[in-house]
Amino acid sequence: MIPNFAGILVTNMESYRSTDLLKKTAVIFIISVSLWSHLVQNTTIRIPFIPNIVPKVTSFLGMSSSWRMFSVVDRFSWRLGVVAIHQNGEASVLPIFSQKEKDNVTDNFVNFRDGKLQQSLFHYKDAREHYTDYLCRIYQDPNNPIKAIRFDLFWRQILPPEQSAIRKQYLTEEFSDKGKLGEFQCRN
Repeated sequence: MIPNFAGILVTNMESYRSTDLLKKTAVIFIISVSLWSHLVQNTTIRIPFIPNIVPKVTSFLGMSSSWRMFSVVDRFSWRLGVVAIHQNGEASVLPIFSQKEKDNVTDNFVNFRDGKLQQSLFHYKDAREHYTDYLCRIYQDPNNPIKAIRFDLFWRQILPPEQSAIRKQYLTEEFSDKGKLGEFQCRN
């Protein structure tokens, strides 16, 4: 009985070792492919014989954003303003984005949703249309209904280091382009 039990135990240990080796190999392979695809996607390295596989792999792995850590800083600082235009013609600024009372640590290190939302609204017209529908539902006033939402762009130029040293400031005055990103009608 005891030798038979020991034989079964040794056989089971060998199968566990082969399973562990297979798992470790799979994990190392996935990590290697992830890092390789991210490196190729975000550098000038190109692989001529498989040009379409790298973007698909990085997109599948969720690593398709470009690296900006050591890139040149943009010379443009911007923020969005969202204005509700009511039936009677009056306009009111909606209290969203950075107008909310929160602390700096929460905004910059914990909650990235506002920044991601602003980026999407800045770049994509479809996102502005869908967000308009949402705002029209949330802020609708039965006495003075909202007929449209206007997206205003407020921007500043970031001065080059030489000019900022002379002016003793690093930003120009803020400019606004009212309706620059469009005015969208409420559909609900």
